[in-house]
Amino acid sequence: MNGDDDLPGPAAHRGPAGNGGEAAGGNGGEAAGGGHGAGDGTGAGDGAGEAPSEALEAFVSGAAYAALGVLGAVLGVIGSFAQEWTVGPVPVAGLVLIAVNFGTALAAGRAMGGRLAAVIPTLVWAAVAFAMSVRRPEGDLVVPGTLTGYLFIIGGLVAGVVAMSLVPSRRPPGEWLTARASTRE
Repeated sequence: MNGDDDLPGPAAHRGPAGNGGEAAGGNGGEAAGGGHGAGDGTGAGDGAGEAPSEALEAFVSGAAYAALGVLGAVLGVIGSFAQEWTVGPVPVAGLVLIAVNFGTALAAGRAMGGRLAAVIPTLVWAAVAFAMSVRRPEGDLVVPGTLTGYLFIIGGLVAGVVAMSLVPSRRPPGEWLTARASTRE
């Protein structure tokens, strides 16, 4: 026995007769019903524990991207209503909201390790900001066509695009172009 019998779930029942996947020689290796990666009894590399962890990782990543979308929507709604605040002639709220958009996209991209995480809150923010800048049939308009409105929308988009470009890519530069050519060799 190698200690797997103490574990709940499938790890306790691997291999013949629940012996932790030990082969006929009892070394826990790869022979007849092995299933353990390095024979250390941890189950690393056995394939049985990989599918749930991949599914969990995909679920957590999807939830994180959804949360980034919600964050972008919240920033768009709050920013649309707050962008008109000024101190004298200076649109302070618009400038702060531009910095928040930049920081959100940059932090999301770096935290998640890819540009998609920077793109999602920026795109959702842009959709909400544009929707709030369209005049409704009743005549209501949240983001007017004034200096502060244009500063909020154009500045926020530029800040998001700059932040996206500052997030490092997961793949080496140019791989999208040369990847197919290198696999044909």
